[in-house]
Order: sequence, then structure tokens, then C-alpha cells
Amino acid sequence: MSLILKDADEAAIEPYLNEGSVAFEVLRQWASRHGEADIKSEAAALRVLLQAGAEALQEHVLDAGYASLAGEFNSEPAHAERRSARDRYARRTERHL
Repeated sequence: MSLILKDADEAAIEPYLNEGSVAFEVLRQWASRHGEADIKSEAAALRVLLQAGAEALQEHVLDAGYASLAGEFNSEPAHAERRSARDRYARRTERHL
């Protein structure tokens, strides 16, 4: 897969590609903590940068999923279904007393 970068994209990632820069060192440390081999090429740095970005977004993805789930759980149809199940349980329990 190839990717054409705009000038702004290149400017944003450039610090992570320059060995010896603070950004490169932070990226190298992140890669090391995540079991990645040492960054020896621009392509390797880009792969690690992509992984780090995807991992950073994962928490936001989970938050969005939980918000969606909460919306479904708190919806009126779900509430009515839980109420109906609770009523059925109560009737069964009362019969066995």
C-alpha cells in the first residue's frame, strides 16, 4: 500500500523520522515498550507511528462504543423489556411460595 502525503502531513511526522530528535526518541521508547524492534528505517518509524496513533484512538473508540451501549441499555424498549422480565420473574416466584 502506498500513501501520498501532503506537505502538512510530512511536516507533522518529520520530527519522528529524525534520529536524535526528542520526538524520535519518544517514538523509539514507545516501540520498545510495545515489543517492537529498534527503529532502523523511515518505514519502520512510520509503522510504529501508525501503531501508536491507532492505540491512542482505541480508548476513544471504546468510549464511543460504551456510550452507544448505554444509549441502547437506557432506551425505552430496553427498559420495557427489563420491566416485563422482572414481572415474569415475580409471578413465577410468587407461585412457588
